[in-house]
Amino acid sequence: MKRVLFIYNRHAGKNKTWASLSDLINAMTKQDCLITAYPTQYRGDAGDAIVRWSDAFDQIVVAGGDGTLSEAIAGATRLPEPPVIGYIPVGTTNDFSKNLDLPSDRLTELAATAVTGVPHTHDLGRFNGRSFLYVAAFGAFTEIAYSTPQKAKNLLGYNAYMLEVVKKLASIKPYHIKVEWEDQVLEGDYLYGMVSNTTSVGRFRNFPPGNPDLSDGLLEVTLISPVRDVKDMEEFSRALLMTDPSILNSMMTTFSTAKVKITAAEELLWTLDGEAGGAHQTVEIEAIPHAYTIIHGK
Repeated sequence: MKRVLFIYNRHAGKNKTWASLSDLINAMTKQDCLITAYPTQYRGDAGDAIVRWSDAFDQIVVAGGDGTLSEAIAGATRLPEPPVIGYIPVGTTNDFSKNLDLPSDRLTELAATAVTGVPHTHDLGRFNGRSFLYVAAFGAFTEIAYSTPQKAKNLLGYNAYMLEVVKKLASIKPYHIKVEWEDQVLEGDYLYGMVSNTTSVGRFRNFPPGNPDLSDGLLEVTLISPVRDVKDMEEFSRALLMTDPSILNSMMTTFSTAKVKITAAEELLWTLDGEAGGAHQTVEIEAIPHAYTIIHGK
């Protein structure tokens, strides 16, 4: 019988999930698992709980949003031998779960997959010494993920983010940055920038473009040029509303690298996996190859 530590964030998503908590535990128990359930007590506790107790278990399962999973992975990678992580996505946007080939949106099926699925090893990102799971970003709208009130996110879900975006469209501005990687340098004004290891950001599929490999030792850098005229503003708005980044191809610069340095003319506010990442004028970001193992649906 597999011993499983089940860590869940009671504040993730629309909260109705936890009316089904016993169903989730039952679905895992039916897979010949002995479940110990633990609700997180504070921000970062998912990772701390893994560090404290993972030695006593065969596997970890995490239920929450992208931020909760990021905390869990950060904790797991503090250990000499990181435990295998299963994930039940119950957050507001659940970006990262799009990478995992999960079988459906039914919670009981997701719970069963979390303990029976296929383990895959992924790279992790390091941002000025701090790890991130799938995206580090600056610029237009990046603060919305952590500034939108939790009550609004729980009530309205993704629509809460879109309401904030619409309010801020008229005030967006570009940032002057210098980007250095390998033997190349790029300098200019950009509206938005991200360094990522994912196929989905903000419910945008194929963003960044090219179907990135999450275990190739490379991160994807995506930069979006400023809005120059009314036509650009219309395209930007349409891309947001239709969640279709291909609309912005003419404004987008992308490349892959194992390490990148970004220097700004002024301090930029960054987000890491949708959470506040602090203000920085210079950041160094690199891939940590094969840093953790997570369960996929296939």
